[in-house]
Amino acid sequence: MPRKKVITDRRERIIQAADSLFKHYGVEKTTMEDISREAGIPRATIYLEFPNGKGDILMASIENYLGNLLGQMRDMARQSKVGRLETLKQIILYNIMTNYDRTSIFQYDPANLDRYAKRAREEITSYFQDRGELYTELFQQASLQGEISTEYDFTRLAELVSQAQRAFIPPIIYTLNRDKVERDANAVFTLLMAGISKNRQASAI
Repeated sequence: MPRKKVITDRRERIIQAADSLFKHYGVEKTTMEDISREAGIPRATIYLEFPNGKGDILMASIENYLGNLLGQMRDMARQSKVGRLETLKQIILYNIMTNYDRTSIFQYDPANLDRYAKRAREEITSYFQDRGELYTELFQQASLQGEISTEYDFTRLAELVSQAQRAFIPPIIYTLNRDKVERDANAVFTLLMAGISKNRQASAI
């Protein structure tokens, strides 16, 4: 049991070291030698954990990030004291801005991830599925609370909201500064939720 913990800790040290380097130098400029030096772990040992080198480490970093992000969104849904539509809007905005910050700091974009295409798609697709289920749940709860009609196809609503969210995926949004991205995202999803709501309070913008 202690050995398993040591191995887990070693793996996390490698990921954390790589994350620190990715933030400062970008993914493309970071080398395995850099990661080895930052983590204080020999390159040969790193390859035992991550046989394909930097690509595997990057995927593990993304997996950790997406898992933590999904956990945070679920916590927001559980702890929120406002209506379900407002909760969903807050979660979407949190998702957009967290992704904006992560991607701008780490200096990678979807084009770079094509180099690790298959595994990247698997990780991201799994995350999108889980996120879609969370959105669907929130729409179902909103209908039970009388915020929206029970006649909606909640899965379809979740898909449409996710499609709208894609307009704010980096690097597209790098043509805008952070404050404008946040304002625009808030305006778009306030309008969307107002259109879905039974009360149709579009004046909330």
